[in-house]
Amino acid sequence: MLTRKTAFAALASLSLLLGAAPVLADDAKDHDKFVKMCDTNKDGMVSKDEFMKHAEKIWEKMDAKKVGKMDSKQFELFLKQLMKSDG
Repeated sequence: MLTRKTAFAALASLSLLLGAAPVLADDAKDHDKFVKMCDTNKDGMVSKDEFMKHAEKIWEKMDAKKVGKMDSKQFELFLKQLMKSDG
């Protein structure tokens, strides 16, 4: 059985593999904003841990009913919120 953390990691990875992030942030300026938003140690790079913490924060915000899953419409909103510069 998948743990919540493993399932979330798989979900985040899948969304990136399917190209959701480049579609939502289609120019270098948006990518730079995303890196700065996630880069908590300010080394100019986003680690897996930094990304996962950012994504987890947005997931918790979007999963208002705390059911631990989203339908396709909710997941689309999650991805858009994930890429917003205000997190």
